[in-house]
Amino acid sequence: MSELYRDSAPDHRKPHFVEPSPMLPGWLADRLLRPDEKVEWVRGPRLTPSWERYITHPGLFFAAAGLGASCVGAASWLTEGQSEIVVPAFVSAGAIVLFSIFVLAYSCGYFTRLVATNARLLIVQGYELCRTWDMNDLPPSLIRHRMGGGGSMPSIDLNAVQTLLGGSSTHFTGAKDILSFAKQLDRITKDRG
Repeated sequence: MSELYRDSAPDHRKPHFVEPSPMLPGWLADRLLRPDEKVEWVRGPRLTPSWERYITHPGLFFAAAGLGASCVGAASWLTEGQSEIVVPAFVSAGAIVLFSIFVLAYSCGYFTRLVATNARLLIVQGYELCRTWDMNDLPPSLIRHRMGGGGSMPSIDLNAVQTLLGGSSTHFTGAKDILSFAKQLDRITKDRG
């Protein structure tokens, strides 16, 4: 009888249809956040692979340029400058560099995130910080005050940000919506100032 109860214990794991919210990768948080900042909320891409840091880093272009140059140099050295081999090597080198530019552009566009911390709101595209608004730059409609140990402390109203972002209840948001949010917020802050 005790086996029946042991086997029928409730399963407290999340159901498989509940999707976790996207996180800010640690390498990006270390690079962008101030020492006293904590991430409170992130909206961004569904996929966050471990190799994201490499395909969004500007060094990818320089690595591709170096690889292309070494291909041309090797072809020129091995064939003693014969044009029938060197010309395809130049074309291949150009294709490698062009491909790296497309990879960088697509991956930085895909890995766009809206991040709310305890001190500011950030838009991060790939490896780089695209936009930032400190608490003082945000309109009063996006700020709420909560009571803390030292009195009233301002914080970002995440519900208001979510509404301005489009009101979707999903944690995953595309780059187009995030950049549209940035334009709206810039318009609001410009009208306010």
